[in-house]
Amino acid sequence: MAGKSVCVTYLLWLIGGWFGLHQIYLRRDRHAFLIWSSAAGYLGFGLIRDLWRIPEYVKDANEDPGYMEELIKNMKKKRKPPYNIFRQFGGVIVGNLWGWIFQLAIPEETVFGINLSFLELFIPVAIALGWVHTVGNVGRIQGSFLYPLIGASSLLFLKFFDVEGISIAAFLSSVLFEAKGAQWRRTPNPRPNFCKRMSYLGICVLLYSSLWVSYLYFNAEMTDSSGESIKFRDGVANFLTSPLWTDFKRTFNTLITSLWTRGWHETWKQFMDDLDPFGEHQALKVLGLESNATQVEITARWRKLSKEWHPDRYVNPDKKLEAQEKFMEFSAAYETISKIKSRRARKNNSFQDY
Repeated sequence: MAGKSVCVTYLLWLIGGWFGLHQIYLRRDRHAFLIWSSAAGYLGFGLIRDLWRIPEYVKDANEDPGYMEELIKNMKKKRKPPYNIFRQFGGVIVGNLWGWIFQLAIPEETVFGINLSFLELFIPVAIALGWVHTVGNVGRIQGSFLYPLIGASSLLFLKFFDVEGISIAAFLSSVLFEAKGAQWRRTPNPRPNFCKRMSYLGICVLLYSSLWVSYLYFNAEMTDSSGESIKFRDGVANFLTSPLWTDFKRTFNTLITSLWTRGWHETWKQFMDDLDPFGEHQALKVLGLESNATQVEITARWRKLSKEWHPDRYVNPDKKLEAQEKFMEFSAAYETISKIKSRRARKNNSFQDY
């Protein structure tokens, strides 16, 4: 079997590191899931740390003789893996994250008439799983699930005293793992085929994502400008029937139909016209003109509107302010169109000279 390449690993880190592609390539699936589920290792810090760890990861994946000789020496010299502050910090972060996500995902309302608040009893399990299976068992380290679970179970005691203790429980879980649970992985992990690995990873991604979906559907809320709250699911449902979404769907369907019937070039041209990047259509709309209006018609219209809305014609302060805003709007629209027309005229003349 061909060995893993440092160059390929760095390339995968660059193009898909946020999703853990470089770790999947190195058969470090737990590590890949950790990176993806914690936003690239706590907002990118884990991903950055991988930059200088990748050569070591590749040696581990290839079972490089020099690397394995040094690893065996360490295993013989030290009964258990040395303390690693990055491992413990990562375990606290992930355990805390999983605990909060699990708690947020528990529906606050009854589901099919069932009150699911009893699921809070399983938050310690989520914390311990976050530590053991995504941090404590990465690479050449492994550990028992029991000690992290004992530490995480302190959450139940804290809740009895009405203390929000997920972070404390995650810390205690990591302490017990480092003190009692961490061991060397003396035999290599089994290497199932790629499809089996991706199936396991896909199930983990699905389960983790389901927690977020549950939170967004049952518990998440949105607040409008007046400070009134509404369920996120209701806000999304209302958005999908809003004029903004309806207009977007209509425009999208029009583009797809045009692409199918008129081809890419004409569709792109129509799209750019509708996008109005130079503001020409909006300026014509302000002046009340059609898109095929000539420069003479544009100038005549602007003069008429400018005369009608000139601020000097109004004495009433409120009306004068409105007239001033209209006058400036018409002037800006006329200036926009004039610049566009002038630029097009110069461009056409240069083509004719050529």
